[in-house]
Amino acid sequence: MRVNRMLQFIALAGLAVALTAVAARADGGTVNVSLNTSSLSGTQTLVFGITDGDGVADNNVALSDLNFGGGSAEGSASYSGSGVSGDLSSVIAMDDSGFSALFEQQINVGSSLSFVLATTDNFAGGTPDAFAMYLCDATVSTCYSDDTVSGAMLILNLAGGTVSPSSFILNGASDQGLPAPVVTGVTAPEPTSFLLLALGLALLGLMNRTRSSGSAGKRQLHA
Repeated sequence: MRVNRMLQFIALAGLAVALTAVAARADGGTVNVSLNTSSLSGTQTLVFGITDGDGVADNNVALSDLNFGGGSAEGSASYSGSGVSGDLSSVIAMDDSGFSALFEQQINVGSSLSFVLATTDNFAGGTPDAFAMYLCDATVSTCYSDDTVSGAMLILNLAGGTVSPSSFILNGASDQGLPAPVVTGVTAPEPTSFLLLALGLALLGLMNRTRSSGSAGKRQLHA
């Protein structure tokens, strides 16, 4: 129930952009995301989600260089939906090859949380794909955000155009003393480096699809 509710909220977040968006294709971008978590302590849960809004143009998101400001990742990552791989100690790859997907893993929270987000931004018109970040308690029964509709601290609607810090919807969480996340740009890579980044994202998407197909085949064999 909690998972379905989150996925619905991500999808709803894209509707506001869909009313004025123009169909486009773009290369996306790379940004740094950071959050001051010094008001929290103990075990918390970090959740990332992606939904396929336009039903046509697939997008790939890669999360890397995760740092917990003296904290650490705990346990194993869990996935819901297809197109997700990796964990908080490596690189997390997500795509919207299915309608929706969630990544979830606990952390022993430190003074801060930061990571690099690289994404494509393909859009076929209508409702855009959307990516969101949640910070929740250990049981994911409560997610921290002043946005009581989505429950997310960060939302990115992939409606075409270059992704920049101004592309994000950012929410603090007053009840937990959390400020809104901070998103900053990174130095634009050289053309060759950017092509390698795009190729890497495409390969991550292909790996996720291959992994999903392999899992389906195993289930059939075991049936």
